[in-house]
Amino acid sequence: MPTRAAGYPPLPPPYPLPEDWRVGIPARIRPWTVVAYSVVVIVSATASVVAVLADDIGAATWRAFVFLAATAGFGVHFERAGGERDLPELLNAVALTRAKERPRDSWVHFFRERGAGAWLSGCFTAAGAVGAVIFGWAIVRSVITDAAFALIWLIPLLLLALVLLLAGALAIVSTWRAASFGRLPIGVGIGPSGVTRYYLDDTDDIEWSRIARVVPTVSAVDEKTGDFTPSVEVRAADDEILLDLNISGFRAHAWLIYASIRFWAEHPEMRNELGTTFAQQRMDSWRRGMLGESVGDRG
Repeated sequence: MPTRAAGYPPLPPPYPLPEDWRVGIPARIRPWTVVAYSVVVIVSATASVVAVLADDIGAATWRAFVFLAATAGFGVHFERAGGERDLPELLNAVALTRAKERPRDSWVHFFRERGAGAWLSGCFTAAGAVGAVIFGWAIVRSVITDAAFALIWLIPLLLLALVLLLAGALAIVSTWRAASFGRLPIGVGIGPSGVTRYYLDDTDDIEWSRIARVVPTVSAVDEKTGDFTPSVEVRAADDEILLDLNISGFRAHAWLIYASIRFWAEHPEMRNELGTTFAQQRMDSWRRGMLGESVGDRG
């Protein structure tokens, strides 16, 4: 569990907030946008079914495309950044592995991925499944009715639907893996030996001695909502990227993750703190300073 300690006063992280990064609460979702998306999704789904029953390939195709776009947009609309306020969890490193071999560190500070939200997962899966069925039906009907020219746009649409379906399925699996007892979590761990990226069934281990620089980057900045996609590049002395971390989907804020990795990369004399409550206290101090002293531990 995340450990909150009061031993350190709230201080901002030791490095300034990178350019175009944000800290704060996302903009509220306006009710009228929910109503508008809902109407488009329901109407387009109904119209698609009617067109399929009427054996109208053209109408079914474009109506299914409208449904796919609206449903995917609906899911993205509810997926907001800005509320990431957790500490890393101080975990026994064995809990992050399949215990086939002894981990490098006994205890690590684990920044857990929060996984995609239920709206995003559900909407992508529904959009992909319905789109794949309708576009697949349209392809078969086009071949049967000697309208094979329609395959020029039907095949790309089918591939788009399958990509959405795959993305939704992976998001569901990721969320399930993060929430289920006994499942290996996904995220980033830092310990006395270095930084480890934990994937679904694999890890990347980077020793501190190999890290020369930690560089923050950003993409997909939305000035209206405050959403942004931060990354951290862990570089070697020859500027080789050892690890490219997309840290937009974590329970802790990207600034805290970036500051933590960089601080202990640049301060080897302080790495004896790692794997102990002293490092937890230090990161909690940064978190409270970053978000305001009144912010409590939500873990």
